Amino acid sequence: MSLPQLLLVDDSEAVLAFERAALSRHYDIRTATNGSEALEKLAQEEPAAVLLDLSMPEMDGDEVLSRMQADERLRRVPVIVISSETQRAQDCLAGGAKAFMPKPIRAPELLSLVGRVIDDARRAARAGNLSALFVTAGTIEVGLPLECVRTVLHQTATRPLPVGPAYLCEMLELYGEPVAVLDLARRLGQDHVMPVHERKLVVVDVDGGRLALCVDDVRDPEELAAEAITPRDKLAGTRHGPLQDSLIAVAQTQRGPLPIVDPRALVSPELLRKLAVELRR
Repeated sequence: MSLPQLLLVDDSEAVLAFERAALSRHYDIRTATNGSEALEKLAQEEPAAVLLDLSMPEMDGDEVLSRMQADERLRRVPVIVISSETQRAQDCLAGGAKAFMPKPIRAPELLSLVGRVIDDARRAARAGNLSALFVTAGTIEVGLPLECVRTVLHQTATRPLPVGPAYLCEMLELYGEPVAVLDLARRLGQDHVMPVHERKLVVVDVDGGRLALCVDDVRDPEELAAEAITPRDKLAGTRHGPLQDSLIAVAQTQRGPLPIVDPRALVSPELLRKLAVELRR
Protein backbone atom coordinates (compact mmCIF):
# COMPACT_ATOMS: atom_id res chain seq x y z
CA MET A 1 0.00 0.00 0.00
CA SER A 2 1.39 3.41 -0.97
CA LEU A 3 2.01 6.03 1.69
CA PRO A 4 -0.10 9.21 1.86
CA GLN A 5 1.63 12.07 0.08
CA LEU A 6 2.65 15.33 1.75
CA LEU A 7 3.81 18.55 0.09
CA LEU A 8 6.29 20.47 2.27
CA VAL A 9 6.61 24.14 1.29
CA ASP A 10 9.40 26.25 2.82
CA ASP A 11 12.25 28.39 1.48
CA SER A 12 14.62 26.99 4.12
CA GLU A 13 16.40 23.79 3.05
CA ALA A 14 17.18 23.13 6.71
CA VAL A 15 13.47 23.22 7.67
CA LEU A 16 12.58 20.98 4.72
CA ALA A 17 15.29 18.51 5.75
CA PHE A 18 14.00 18.45 9.33
CA GLU A 19 10.38 17.95 8.27
CA ARG A 20 11.39 15.21 5.83
CA ALA A 21 13.33 13.39 8.54
CA ALA A 22 10.37 13.62 10.94
CA LEU A 23 7.76 12.46 8.46
CA SER A 24 9.33 10.32 5.72
CA ARG A 25 8.78 6.98 7.49
CA HIS A 26 5.02 7.58 7.40
CA TYR A 27 4.47 9.69 4.28
CA ASP A 28 5.59 10.07 0.67
CA ILE A 29 7.30 13.45 0.72
CA ARG A 30 7.33 16.14 -1.99
CA THR A 31 8.91 19.57 -1.46
CA ALA A 32 8.71 23.10 -2.85
CA THR A 33 10.83 26.10 -1.93
CA ASN A 34 8.35 28.85 -2.85
CA GLY A 35 4.67 29.38 -3.43
CA SER A 36 4.78 29.31 -7.22
CA GLU A 37 6.52 25.93 -7.22
CA ALA A 38 4.00 24.65 -4.67
CA LEU A 39 1.04 25.58 -6.90
CA GLU A 40 2.72 23.98 -9.91
CA LYS A 41 3.05 20.70 -8.00
CA LEU A 42 -0.49 20.96 -6.67
CA ALA A 43 -1.74 21.27 -10.24
CA GLN A 44 -0.18 17.87 -10.98
CA GLU A 45 -0.94 15.93 -7.78
CA GLU A 46 -3.33 16.16 -4.86
CA PRO A 47 -1.48 15.38 -1.61
CA ALA A 48 -3.07 14.31 1.63
CA ALA A 49 -1.90 17.59 3.21
CA VAL A 50 0.30 20.63 2.65
CA LEU A 51 2.75 21.97 5.23
CA LEU A 52 3.10 25.66 4.37
CA ASP A 53 5.55 28.37 5.41
CA LEU A 54 4.34 31.97 5.26
CA SER A 55 7.35 34.14 4.36
CA MET A 56 8.81 32.95 1.04
CA PRO A 57 10.16 34.57 -2.15
CA GLU A 58 8.14 34.86 -5.39
CA MET A 59 4.85 33.97 -3.68
CA ASP A 60 4.24 33.82 0.05
CA GLY A 61 2.19 31.32 1.97
CA ASP A 62 -0.81 33.63 2.33
CA GLU A 63 -1.19 33.75 -1.45
CA VAL A 64 -0.82 29.97 -1.76
CA LEU A 65 -3.50 29.44 0.88
CA SER A 66 -5.81 31.96 -0.77
CA ARG A 67 -5.46 30.35 -4.20
CA MET A 68 -6.01 26.88 -2.78
CA GLN A 69 -9.22 28.02 -1.08
CA ALA A 70 -10.44 29.54 -4.36
CA ASP A 71 -9.93 26.25 -6.21
CA GLU A 72 -12.69 23.65 -5.74
CA ARG A 73 -10.26 20.73 -6.01
CA LEU A 74 -7.48 22.16 -3.85
CA ARG A 75 -9.89 23.38 -1.20
CA ARG A 76 -10.22 19.75 -0.11
CA VAL A 77 -6.48 19.51 0.68
CA PRO A 78 -5.84 20.39 4.35
CA VAL A 79 -3.16 23.00 4.97
CA ILE A 80 -0.96 23.18 8.08
CA VAL A 81 0.79 26.53 8.36
CA ILE A 82 4.22 26.28 9.98
CA SER A 83 5.70 29.67 10.82
CA SER A 84 7.47 31.66 13.51
CA GLU A 85 4.94 34.49 12.95
CA THR A 86 2.59 33.30 15.69
CA GLN A 87 0.64 36.57 15.65
CA ARG A 88 -0.74 35.53 12.25
CA ALA A 89 -2.13 32.20 13.43
CA GLN A 90 -5.77 33.31 13.72
CA ASP A 91 -5.72 34.96 10.30
CA CYS A 92 -4.37 31.73 8.76
CA LEU A 93 -7.07 29.63 10.40
CA ALA A 94 -9.73 32.10 9.33
CA GLY A 95 -8.32 31.92 5.81
CA GLY A 96 -8.82 28.18 5.55
CA ALA A 97 -5.79 26.55 7.19
CA LYS A 98 -6.65 23.53 9.31
CA ALA A 99 -3.86 24.05 11.86
CA PHE A 100 -1.00 26.35 12.78
CA MET A 101 2.28 25.15 14.27
CA PRO A 102 4.86 27.70 15.48
CA LYS A 103 8.55 27.38 14.71
CA PRO A 104 10.82 25.98 16.03
CA ILE A 105 9.05 22.66 15.54
CA ARG A 106 9.59 19.35 17.29
CA ALA A 107 9.36 16.05 15.43
CA PRO A 108 6.88 14.18 17.71
CA GLU A 109 4.44 17.11 17.81
CA LEU A 110 4.70 17.56 14.03
CA LEU A 111 4.03 13.90 13.31
CA SER A 112 1.05 13.87 15.68
CA LEU A 113 -0.45 17.06 14.24
CA VAL A 114 -0.13 15.90 10.63
CA GLY A 115 -1.81 12.59 11.44
CA ARG A 116 -4.68 14.30 13.25
CA VAL A 117 -5.28 16.84 10.48
CA ILE A 118 -5.33 14.15 7.79
CA ASP A 119 -7.70 11.97 9.84
CA ASP A 120 -10.02 14.95 10.41
CA ALA A 121 -10.01 15.72 6.68
CA ARG A 122 -10.88 12.14 5.82
CA ARG A 123 -13.76 12.11 8.30
CA ALA A 124 -15.06 15.41 6.92
CA ALA A 125 -14.86 14.06 3.37
CA ARG A 126 -16.93 11.04 4.40
CA ALA A 127 -19.57 13.10 6.21
CA GLY A 128 -22.92 12.40 4.63
CA ASN A 129 -21.58 9.34 2.83
CA LEU A 130 -23.36 6.02 3.16
CA SER A 131 -21.75 2.60 3.33
CA ALA A 132 -24.05 -0.03 1.85
CA LEU A 133 -24.12 -3.75 1.19
CA PHE A 134 -25.88 -4.47 -2.12
CA VAL A 135 -27.86 -7.67 -2.47
CA THR A 136 -29.97 -9.17 -5.23
CA ALA A 137 -33.36 -10.79 -4.74
CA GLY A 138 -34.72 -12.15 -7.99
CA THR A 139 -34.14 -9.40 -10.55
CA ILE A 140 -34.09 -6.58 -7.98
CA GLU A 141 -30.86 -5.20 -6.51
CA VAL A 142 -31.08 -3.16 -3.32
CA GLY A 143 -28.63 -1.67 -0.86
CA LEU A 144 -28.73 -2.22 2.89
CA PRO A 145 -27.09 0.36 5.19
CA LEU A 146 -23.93 -1.36 6.36
CA GLU A 147 -24.44 -0.17 9.92
CA CYS A 148 -27.40 -2.53 10.32
CA VAL A 149 -25.68 -5.59 8.77
CA ARG A 150 -24.16 -8.02 11.26
CA THR A 151 -22.97 -10.96 9.15
CA VAL A 152 -23.44 -12.78 5.84
CA LEU A 153 -23.87 -16.56 5.74
CA HIS A 154 -24.31 -19.19 3.11
CA GLN A 155 -27.82 -20.65 3.10
CA THR A 156 -28.09 -23.06 5.98
CA ALA A 157 -30.72 -25.40 7.37
CA THR A 158 -33.91 -23.74 8.57
CA ARG A 159 -37.08 -24.94 10.23
CA PRO A 160 -40.67 -23.71 9.93
CA LEU A 161 -42.10 -20.87 11.96
CA PRO A 162 -45.73 -21.46 13.03
CA VAL A 163 -46.62 -17.78 12.50
CA GLY A 164 -45.93 -15.27 9.78
CA PRO A 165 -46.71 -14.69 6.09
CA ALA A 166 -45.28 -16.79 3.26
CA TYR A 167 -42.17 -14.61 3.03
CA LEU A 168 -41.45 -14.92 6.75
CA CYS A 169 -42.23 -18.46 7.85
CA GLU A 170 -38.82 -19.98 8.62
CA MET A 171 -36.15 -19.64 11.29
CA LEU A 172 -32.58 -20.71 11.95
CA GLU A 173 -30.27 -21.09 14.93
CA LEU A 174 -27.47 -18.50 14.93
CA TYR A 175 -24.89 -18.91 17.70
CA GLY A 176 -27.55 -20.61 19.79
CA GLU A 177 -30.14 -17.89 19.24
CA PRO A 178 -33.28 -18.29 17.08
CA VAL A 179 -33.47 -15.85 14.14
CA ALA A 180 -36.43 -15.42 11.79
CA VAL A 181 -35.68 -15.70 8.05
CA LEU A 182 -37.29 -13.22 5.65
CA ASP A 183 -37.32 -14.32 2.01
CA LEU A 184 -36.53 -10.98 0.36
CA ALA A 185 -37.43 -12.17 -3.15
CA ARG A 186 -40.90 -13.22 -2.01
CA ARG A 187 -41.28 -10.02 -0.01
CA LEU A 188 -40.65 -8.02 -3.20
CA GLY A 189 -42.86 -10.22 -5.37
CA GLN A 190 -39.92 -11.88 -7.15
CA ASP A 191 -38.85 -15.41 -7.99
CA HIS A 192 -35.40 -16.49 -6.90
CA VAL A 193 -32.81 -16.83 -9.66
CA MET A 194 -30.42 -18.96 -7.60
CA PRO A 195 -31.07 -22.48 -6.27
CA VAL A 196 -31.55 -22.77 -2.52
CA HIS A 197 -28.06 -24.10 -1.77
CA GLU A 198 -26.41 -21.10 -3.51
CA ARG A 199 -28.40 -18.36 -1.75
CA LYS A 200 -27.09 -16.14 1.04
CA LEU A 201 -28.44 -15.06 4.40
CA VAL A 202 -27.75 -11.47 5.43
CA VAL A 203 -28.29 -11.03 9.17
CA VAL A 204 -29.44 -7.52 10.06
CA ASP A 205 -30.49 -5.69 13.21
CA VAL A 206 -34.19 -4.92 13.56
CA ASP A 207 -36.26 -3.65 16.46
CA GLY A 208 -36.11 -6.17 19.24
CA GLY A 209 -33.58 -8.53 17.69
CA ARG A 210 -32.16 -9.76 14.42
CA LEU A 211 -33.53 -10.90 11.08
CA ALA A 212 -31.90 -13.02 8.35
CA LEU A 213 -32.67 -11.87 4.81
CA CYS A 214 -32.59 -14.69 2.26
CA VAL A 215 -31.12 -13.27 -0.98
CA ASP A 216 -29.73 -14.62 -4.23
CA ASP A 217 -26.36 -12.86 -4.11
CA VAL A 218 -24.30 -10.33 -2.18
CA ARG A 219 -21.77 -7.80 -3.49
CA ASP A 220 -18.82 -6.35 -1.61
CA PRO A 221 -19.71 -3.30 0.55
CA GLU A 222 -19.55 0.08 -1.19
CA GLU A 223 -19.11 3.60 0.17
CA LEU A 224 -21.48 6.01 -1.57
CA ALA A 225 -20.70 9.72 -1.69
CA ALA A 226 -23.33 12.05 -0.27
CA GLU A 227 -23.87 13.70 -3.64
CA ALA A 228 -24.73 10.30 -5.18
CA ILE A 229 -27.61 9.73 -2.74
CA THR A 230 -31.13 11.11 -3.20
CA PRO A 231 -33.22 10.79 -0.02
CA ARG A 232 -36.73 9.39 -0.19
CA ASP A 233 -38.37 12.76 0.44
CA LYS A 234 -36.73 14.16 -2.72
CA LEU A 235 -38.05 11.34 -4.93
CA ALA A 236 -41.20 11.45 -7.01
CA GLY A 237 -44.04 9.06 -6.20
CA THR A 238 -45.57 8.02 -2.92
CA ARG A 239 -45.61 4.21 -2.68
CA HIS A 240 -42.40 3.35 -4.56
CA GLY A 241 -43.61 -0.01 -5.86
CA PRO A 242 -42.85 -3.19 -3.91
CA LEU A 243 -40.31 -1.39 -1.71
CA GLN A 244 -43.03 0.85 -0.27
CA ASP A 245 -42.07 2.30 3.12
CA SER A 246 -38.76 0.44 3.27
CA LEU A 247 -37.19 2.75 0.66
CA ILE A 248 -34.98 5.38 2.29
CA ALA A 249 -32.98 6.67 -0.70
CA VAL A 250 -31.80 6.02 -4.25
CA ALA A 251 -28.06 5.83 -4.95
CA GLN A 252 -26.40 6.56 -8.27
CA THR A 253 -23.93 3.71 -8.88
CA GLN A 254 -21.90 2.38 -11.79
CA ARG A 255 -24.78 -0.06 -12.32
CA GLY A 256 -27.33 2.74 -12.49
CA PRO A 257 -29.72 4.10 -9.84
CA LEU A 258 -30.33 1.57 -7.07
CA PRO A 259 -32.65 1.73 -4.05
CA ILE A 260 -31.39 1.77 -0.47
CA VAL A 261 -33.81 0.12 1.92
CA ASP A 262 -34.29 -0.01 5.67
CA PRO A 263 -34.65 -3.72 6.58
CA ARG A 264 -36.63 -2.80 9.70
CA ALA A 265 -39.43 -1.48 7.48
CA LEU A 266 -39.77 -4.78 5.62
CA VAL A 267 -41.71 -6.18 8.59
CA SER A 268 -44.45 -4.43 10.53
CA PRO A 269 -43.78 -3.73 14.23
CA GLU A 270 -46.79 -5.89 15.15
CA LEU A 271 -45.44 -8.86 13.21
CA LEU A 272 -42.00 -8.38 14.74
CA ARG A 273 -43.54 -8.52 18.22
CA LYS A 274 -45.39 -11.73 17.39
CA LEU A 275 -42.23 -13.27 15.98
CA ALA A 276 -40.24 -12.27 19.06
CA VAL A 277 -42.76 -14.04 21.30
CA GLU A 278 -42.78 -17.15 19.13
CA LEU A 279 -38.97 -17.32 18.90
CA ARG A 280 -38.67 -17.18 22.69
CA ARG A 281 -40.84 -20.28 23.12
